[in-house]
Amino acid sequence: MKPMTKENKHYNVDGHSAEDRALDKFAELMIEKLETIQSDWKKPWFTKGAFVALPKNLSGREYNGMNSLMLMMQAEKHGYELPVWCTFDRVTGLNFTKDKQGERTQTRDSEGKTLPRVAVNKGEKSFPVFITTFTCVDSETKERIKYDDYKKLSEEERARYNVYPKLQVYNVFNVAQTNICEARPELYQKLLEQNTQQKVPEVQEGEQFIFPAIDHMITHNEWICPIKPTYGDDAYYSISKAEIVIPEKKQFKSGESFYANLAHEMAHSTGAEQHLNRLQPTSFGSKEYAREELVAELTAALTSQRYGMSKVIKEDSVPYLKNWLDSLKEEPSYIKNVLQDVKRASSMINQYIDKVQLQLDDGVEVSQDETQKESISYGSYDIPKWALPYILNGDTSGISDRELELIDTFLDHHFPEGFIPEVEEGKDKELNLYPAFGEKNENAITDKGESPFLAVETVSVRFESPGYFEVRSEEPSGYATEVVTDNTQDIHAAKDVPQQQEQEEEEDVHYHRGR
Repeated sequence: MKPMTKENKHYNVDGHSAEDRALDKFAELMIEKLETIQSDWKKPWFTKGAFVALPKNLSGREYNGMNSLMLMMQAEKHGYELPVWCTFDRVTGLNFTKDKQGERTQTRDSEGKTLPRVAVNKGEKSFPVFITTFTCVDSETKERIKYDDYKKLSEEERARYNVYPKLQVYNVFNVAQTNICEARPELYQKLLEQNTQQKVPEVQEGEQFIFPAIDHMITHNEWICPIKPTYGDDAYYSISKAEIVIPEKKQFKSGESFYANLAHEMAHSTGAEQHLNRLQPTSFGSKEYAREELVAELTAALTSQRYGMSKVIKEDSVPYLKNWLDSLKEEPSYIKNVLQDVKRASSMINQYIDKVQLQLDDGVEVSQDETQKESISYGSYDIPKWALPYILNGDTSGISDRELELIDTFLDHHFPEGFIPEVEEGKDKELNLYPAFGEKNENAITDKGESPFLAVETVSVRFESPGYFEVRSEEPSGYATEVVTDNTQDIHAAKDVPQQQEQEEEEDVHYHRGR
C-alpha cells in the first residue's frame, strides 16, 4: 500500500480537484486521530473541555455532521479556544457595512472613527468544508435563477422549477487564526459567551452522570425501536427483532459510558430498512461490518460531544482500527461516504433527543406506572409537502398519477397494516436533499455521496401504528438474564432458551459494543 504523498495523488482535471484535496485533508486528519487512538485506545475521541460547543460559523449556524466532526478534530489538534469558523470573505466583510442601496462603507464606531482592520493572520492555513449549493432551473424554459430569488417565489411559482443540489468546497479559518480578538473585542467576548453553555448540564445522581432525555426515551419507548436495559455482558442492536439490548447502567464504570455505548447502538438502529436503510446482514469482521462500526462509533462520538459527554473507543473495537486505517489510506473518498452516513444518523438521534428534552424543559410529566398503553411509533419521516394533503386526508387534488404512485409505494412498503399520521411542528425543511421519497435526480453521482433525489420542501410526519402494545418495566418470566457471547459468529444466545428461539438468534445479525 502506498502512503498518501504529493507524488502519487491524482487529481481530476474536470473541476473536482478541490473536492479531491478536501477529502485528502479529511482522510489525513482522520488517519492521525485513529493512529493516536490506536496507540492509546483509552483516550477519548475528543478531550473533554477542549471546546464546549459544536462548530458553527460567525453567524451562529452550526455545521452539519460531516463538517462538524472534522472541524472538531482540527480545533482540538491546534488547541483553538472557540469552535467558530469563517471564510476569508466573511472576515474581510467585517471591515465594511452596507446601506439600503448595497453601497459599502468602512465600519466605524459610535464616534465615527474607523475601526481597526480585521484580517486573517499572516501564514495561517485554511481548512475545507463541504457546502451544498442549489441550481434552480425552469423546467420549461431552462432559465436559471439564483437560489435567493427562488426562495422569494410563491409555492405555485416554485413548482415550475427543478432544484439541483451540488456539493462544493469552501475554505474556512478558525477565529483564532484572525485578529478578531484584538480588532473586535466586543464581538469576540460575545462569541465566548455564546459558546460556553452546555446543552445538557452535568447532573449527578450519587456518582452517576444522568441524561434525563435519554432516560425518558428508554422508559417511554420514544426512540425508533425499543431499548431494553438488561443485566448482561453486551450491548447490541438486533436487526431481525429491531431492538437495542444494553447492560444496566449500574454495570458500567460511569453514567457517561452507559449513554455513549447506547448512542453507538442507536446509531446502528438508524440504519434499519424502514429508516436510513444502511444496514445489510453481513458476516462479522467483513469490510462492510467494519464500515458500519466506524459509522456508529463516529456518530456516538459526535452525539456525545454535542451533549457534553466524552466518548472512549472500547477494547472490542480496537481490531477495527487497522481496517479503518487501511481503507482511508487506500481511498481517501472512503471518509466522505462514511461521514455522509454519520451526518444522517446523528441528525436523527439529535432530533429525537432535542424533542424529548424540550418536553421535559416545558414540564411535561412522566408517568410512573409500571405498565402503560403507548402507541407504537413507526418513526418520523421527512415527507414532501405536496404529498401532505393525501397522507393526512386522502385528498388527491393537484397530485399527479406519478406522484400518487410514489406516495402509495412508500406507504405500502412501510405501513402495510395502516398508520396514524401526526405532523411534527417546527421541523419543516425548505430544500431537503433526503426526503422519504420523491422525484429522482438523474444527474446524481450517488457513489460520490450525492443525493439520489431532487431537493424538495418537506414536512416532518410521525407515523403511529393503529394498534397498541404493553410497555413493561420488567421482562416476563422465562427469559434468561445472562448473556453468552460467541465471538466467532457474533451471536448472542441466552441460556435455557427454547430451541426454536435459539435458532432464530443464530440467524440474526447483531451490531454490538461491550462496556
